[in-house]
Amino acid sequence: MFANSFLDVEGPSYQNLDQYLEDENEDVVRAIELSLQESKGKETYIGDLEFPQNDEVEKVAQVLEESTLSSADLSTEGCELKWWKLLKELNPSVHTSKGKSWWRKSSKRCNTPVCDVCEEQICSEWLRCTYWGQSVCKKHTSDGTPWCCACSRFKIGDIRYITLSDGRQLCPDCCYTAVMDPEDCKPLLDEVHRFFKGLNMKIRYYIPILLVDQEEIIRIHKKSILGSTIYEKFELDAVTYVSKSIQRGENVEVVKEVEQLLPGRKVRSVLLLYGFPKLFIGSTLAHELMHAWMRVQGYRGLSLNIAEGLSQVMAHKWLEWQSFTGDDYMKAASEKTQFLRNLKEFLKYGIEKRHSEAYGHGFREAKWAVERYGLRYTLEHIARTGKLPE
Repeated sequence: MFANSFLDVEGPSYQNLDQYLEDENEDVVRAIELSLQESKGKETYIGDLEFPQNDEVEKVAQVLEESTLSSADLSTEGCELKWWKLLKELNPSVHTSKGKSWWRKSSKRCNTPVCDVCEEQICSEWLRCTYWGQSVCKKHTSDGTPWCCACSRFKIGDIRYITLSDGRQLCPDCCYTAVMDPEDCKPLLDEVHRFFKGLNMKIRYYIPILLVDQEEIIRIHKKSILGSTIYEKFELDAVTYVSKSIQRGENVEVVKEVEQLLPGRKVRSVLLLYGFPKLFIGSTLAHELMHAWMRVQGYRGLSLNIAEGLSQVMAHKWLEWQSFTGDDYMKAASEKTQFLRNLKEFLKYGIEKRHSEAYGHGFREAKWAVERYGLRYTLEHIARTGKLPE
């Protein structure tokens, strides 16, 4: 099964973000950023700055001293720290120089942060995502404010968000390339197969690729995930899939049909959660087809770290493989093309910085092996030993 910080196994959920709390050193780094920001009267980003270790305490103290903020100032701003950390895995902190922010800024200029949703000064806990340039009051995570299930951006102003049949919502940018029904999925499937063929890993085995909604995913797996590979031992006879989608205003309705799964096959089907952008679905499909490829090739008994780590490597490689140069419908839409480039980096960063053991640590171990020894040798070594080369 596949996921990253934005392709999460449990799916994006602001009710379950406490699991992403990190160590207290992050508070120090963020406090430095906030203190510098207020003292200089402008935004300062830490980007990918590493958290300070014990031998860096002296440097931290010096920066705090130079910021000229009192302990009372840091305590006041400290209300923001907890919620900034809670959202960090869903919305990684990446320097906004990678692309122009889609979110408009409030015209208010003051030291107190302003919420981009309600445009009111924030006096309590709030969320900060430097990648998309958003600051949001904590209350908007539970007051019904729409947020995009793909890029995690909150709805601002009169921007029209689309509501999918299962309740998920999409921003207009993500909706532009969303895979809504099998007709949208066919060219993407051909693209992913071409990607595997380019790596000398052509998939000759017939595998039904089915788009499903969140209700069907939860029925099968008892939790919300973005995709799954159904093997021969999985006790599932049929899948209710999305055969057609119809948009009516700001809502999407779907027509469903039932697919009977053939018994006795090594890989019976791959399920994908419909409605995500092409980049999102494509990376999920690359992940799941890597699971399928390994099963067809006879890989057995692999640890979760190796199986998921290699599949995450393929998802990451597929995103790197995307250039958008061949998309005719994008040639005259430079702003949308730039958004796709930003979204691609957003998804790649989410895979790279994932915290979980299998999807995060497993990915980084597999990526190191592939970069050092090459994909072919790494796979051959795993086939022989069941372990990554060291």
